[in-house]
Amino acid sequence: MIMFKETLSLAVTLILVTACFGRGGKNDVSVLSGNGDVEVIDIDKAREEKMLLYSSVFEAPDVILLENSPECVIQNICAIEMYKDHIYILDDKVPALYVFRKDGSFLRRIGHQGRGHGEYLELSDFSIDRAHDVIYLWDGARDMAHKFDLKTNKYLSSIETKRDGYWSFCMQHVGDKLYLNHTSLDVSPENYLLREIDEKTGEQTGSYLKADDYNKGWNFSLSFPFSYFYSKNTDAPKFVEMFSDTIVAVTKDGVVPYCVVKSKDFVTNEEMGELIERNGPGDKFNYDISGLYDGGWIYNIARFVELDGMVSFQYWKGIDRHYLLHDLETKATRVSQIFADDYLCENNNLPVDMCYSDEKGVLSVLRIDFIPYLIENIISKGRLNPEIDNYEKLMQIKEDANPVLFFHPYKQGARLEN
Repeated sequence: MIMFKETLSLAVTLILVTACFGRGGKNDVSVLSGNGDVEVIDIDKAREEKMLLYSSVFEAPDVILLENSPECVIQNICAIEMYKDHIYILDDKVPALYVFRKDGSFLRRIGHQGRGHGEYLELSDFSIDRAHDVIYLWDGARDMAHKFDLKTNKYLSSIETKRDGYWSFCMQHVGDKLYLNHTSLDVSPENYLLREIDEKTGEQTGSYLKADDYNKGWNFSLSFPFSYFYSKNTDAPKFVEMFSDTIVAVTKDGVVPYCVVKSKDFVTNEEMGELIERNGPGDKFNYDISGLYDGGWIYNIARFVELDGMVSFQYWKGIDRHYLLHDLETKATRVSQIFADDYLCENNNLPVDMCYSDEKGVLSVLRIDFIPYLIENIISKGRLNPEIDNYEKLMQIKEDANPVLFFHPYKQGARLEN
């Protein structure tokens, strides 16, 4: 392993190489650098805390206990959105797109698995067009997006795309375009990570984020229990790849840099080059990233959420997950290995993932694999806060329950001080 660690100066120079391919085949390459609007988050200057607390930035939550019936047994929440008092949940293990009311009662499924019109084989992401009340379901196995009317639940049409790479499992609708992540077994320097698709024709109209420039050369498929797109309910959804230090915004005018994450420990181009060489690109690619663990490298920015004047995300350092909270106004940053929803109980160390936010608050998820811990170590020991919303129902929760949702309103005036 290379022991040299790259150090970035305070004057960050961001280079995003964007290759746009039109129908005529024109290759127009533009370079964006030194964008003054790009937020810079320096992990090395962050204050490290024993524990970050929900109560420092959020009010007490509304606890949403999702109905558990044979029609809606959730194994994994891959993507989640709230829209018009409904909660849309994608379970990529079933696969199924479930719709619940805001109180947690089950309403319906959208679409079904199969090979017919509007049916999918491997549902892996979805995106809501709020301007037209239309939902797009992405079937990665067939490289198709299926459109449904949210008012009537009727299937409208499908957008068939041409596979350009190994696998696209993340999808976002912006304007009249679809954006798909791009993976490949090819290590060509022309490799890119994001495809732009014309919704009407299914033709590719653009390609963005060259792997060498944006993701340190890595463009091979890795399976994760979440999408690479975040803030999917906004006009500028965010996107970040596993080994990139740059979060980008996908807008109707194209892809632009949004935030750069700095650290002397962020995985380097040199280390990634060795990692790719050790894996052996091609049909026998091993997908082994264990070399990053021992070196304590930082990588995999994920679970990004935009809060009220703040942003938060998770990242990995070696084999340890860390949580980060950054104030966009004061520029103060906090990091910890625990971000606790202390409204549940004192000294709570249950990992509760923030996965959606809007102008009112943030939605977090307690996954099914942690419900037994909740029962054994909090509920059974009498530690659950009796003031918590839905206390009596939480006290009766069973190990086979669906994931538990917590919607926290923002705490007015909450700021991180330097």
